[in-house]
Amino acid sequence: MKSCIVLTTINIPTLLLDYAKNFVKYNKHDVGFIVIGDIPSPHDKAKKIIQEVKNMGFEAEYYDVLMQRRWLRKFPGFAKMIPYRSDNRRNIGFLLAAQKGAEIIITIDDDNYVTEEDYLKYHNIVGKSVKLPTVSSSTGWFNPCSLLETNHGRVIYPRGYPFSKRIKEEKYHFEETFGRVVLNMGLWINDPDVDAVTHLANPTKIIRMKSKNEHIMLAPGTFSPINTQNTAFHRKILPCYYYVLMKAKIGGLMIDRYGDIWSGFFAKKAIDRMDERVTIGKPLTNHRRNVHNFLEDLKQELWGMLITEKLVDWLEKIQLEEKDYFEAYLEIAEKLQVFKETFKEYAIRKYLEKIIQAMNMWVNVCCRIM
Repeated sequence: MKSCIVLTTINIPTLLLDYAKNFVKYNKHDVGFIVIGDIPSPHDKAKKIIQEVKNMGFEAEYYDVLMQRRWLRKFPGFAKMIPYRSDNRRNIGFLLAAQKGAEIIITIDDDNYVTEEDYLKYHNIVGKSVKLPTVSSSTGWFNPCSLLETNHGRVIYPRGYPFSKRIKEEKYHFEETFGRVVLNMGLWINDPDVDAVTHLANPTKIIRMKSKNEHIMLAPGTFSPINTQNTAFHRKILPCYYYVLMKAKIGGLMIDRYGDIWSGFFAKKAIDRMDERVTIGKPLTNHRRNVHNFLEDLKQELWGMLITEKLVDWLEKIQLEEKDYFEAYLEIAEKLQVFKETFKEYAIRKYLEKIIQAMNMWVNVCCRIM
């Protein structure tokens, strides 16, 4: 299969039926599905959905907890870096997709529904060398929500966008450039992927994508949050795209909801080093957000917000020397060892040390898979 949809869920993945129908409608058959269950997942009901997808002519597999445990035995110690009851389990799906030969791995969330447009058409930009409008920024950051029309017309920023980079006199410069795309982040209509602060203080709905361009390319050195709601990446960058470990206790609060964001930051740094490109834009998904307690989300996001401020300043400044994705990611992990010592909080240093261990393990596992 050329492409593989990867999803982790604790719900019945009925949305996959609509994705499969979309692929049939647009005659896209060289695509498969991998669903990673978790402890609370309704395994039997999920397997029935997978069988329906298979009956439509697609390769599809559901991995319950027992199947995952058996598969992970090949990688001693790594299972500890993929906790239960966590989005982090999608890492297993990434590895399985690569092992099965997928060229393009597409990660979606279980509340991101396919629209009427040709979904794979837009993600198939991954792996291609193209000429596109390319954005650079006076702040070094691009706000992908600037491509979207909101119901109230006010500026919003996506989850993970550093607060120190917001509401500044940022100036974007666009020019046509040529580059090979290795990651494409699709956007969303309806509920935007914003942080709890925005949900509480500035409730927003997305009406449509207002940009006339289907994709915008990020210039080297220009960052943007990259989530895993609707994102496609080339298998070659898998070694630098580990969904970062979360759920550490810091200052009495559990950190969460930044695993995909930090993984995206690290990946963008490595992609820039390899002189390849990230794009943002289509395909759009209809984000029908699962029920959230935004005050609880805020508690989980607080330390992520604080650490991100220092993390992005550090990431912008470091220079990478390695010339492949495996070694570049190990180089980031090595430099992270020095960075973690800048925190006075022991809990943060301990947590970052565990992330570093996981990053090194991830590269070792990818070496065996790929």
